[in-house]
Amino acid sequence: MSAGSAYFGSRMPRHVGADMERLAELGFTGVLHTFSENDLAWYRGTMIELVRLSHAAGLEVQIGPWGLGGLFGGEADTMLAARHPECAQVLADGRWTPAACPSHEVTRAFLRDWIDAAVETGAQRIFCDEPHWVHPEHWGMEAEAWGCRCEGCRRRFAEEYGMSMPTEFTDEVRAFREDGLVDFIGSFVSEVHARGARPAVCLLPITGGRHGIGDWSRVARLPGLDTFGTDPYWKCFDEPAEAFVRAYAQRVVELAGQYAVRPQIWIQGFRLDRADLDAVRAAVRVAREEGIEDLWVWAYEACGHMSALAGDDPPALWDTLVEEITGAGVKG
Repeated sequence: MSAGSAYFGSRMPRHVGADMERLAELGFTGVLHTFSENDLAWYRGTMIELVRLSHAAGLEVQIGPWGLGGLFGGEADTMLAARHPECAQVLADGRWTPAACPSHEVTRAFLRDWIDAAVETGAQRIFCDEPHWVHPEHWGMEAEAWGCRCEGCRRRFAEEYGMSMPTEFTDEVRAFREDGLVDFIGSFVSEVHARGARPAVCLLPITGGRHGIGDWSRVARLPGLDTFGTDPYWKCFDEPAEAFVRAYAQRVVELAGQYAVRPQIWIQGFRLDRADLDAVRAAVRVAREEGIEDLWVWAYEACGHMSALAGDDPPALWDTLVEEITGAGVKG
């Protein structure tokens, strides 16, 4: 079985190297390094060194597009649409957003450049982290708003449906968005696979509403996909940990078996308090019970270094996560 942790917040090799050695000592077998737009611009060579240090510690490495274009998960800012406003997602009421349109060629070209840099680091897996259309509430807009109704999306919608793209969120709009998101994920997977790396996809644990993909098999069966997973962060969705994690672990394992890919589940390790420790234990237990061998946590030391994500006792949470995920107690 494997046990991995996401890692972010430091780009100083001597500190990162020591943390990688510590992860290995604790029984972890892998690390995911976030690779943001800021990293791409200013730390590209440094990221190669951080991956080298991780490998030297005996860890497998995943690289994830943290917040890239406002299209992936993560607390990193994006400048893509600010620098290239022609690729910005447009809401149904015409408002511009800071998130890039996943169907725009400028966005696709930027993603290809990022994939080149990610593969260049030597990471074994390139991680497609929570791909999504714009979440307006992330930018201080009302949650019920939606995009994208940019010129390109309106043109493609008219070509596909034979009518103008409505401003209401209709069944046709829902299907159009889902098709576009699956196409975007498929492009990510094919580009990574073509470069000889292993693509991993982590879908948001949503199958309905405005942001879910109803038929996950459309992603699990993508040609070249290596790893298929999700991150059922129960507290983020105000759900009971055991039932929520079990349901999504079962879904992932079933699809992974059907399409011969590796199933992966992420365990919440942020914005949790001492009162949540039993929920953490339950989440890890049911994920393993359902056959998840590739189990990861977000993130290192329970995000204690990032005040916006830390709970009331990150050391206690981290100790619990380590013990449950790796099967070993924390030493030293």
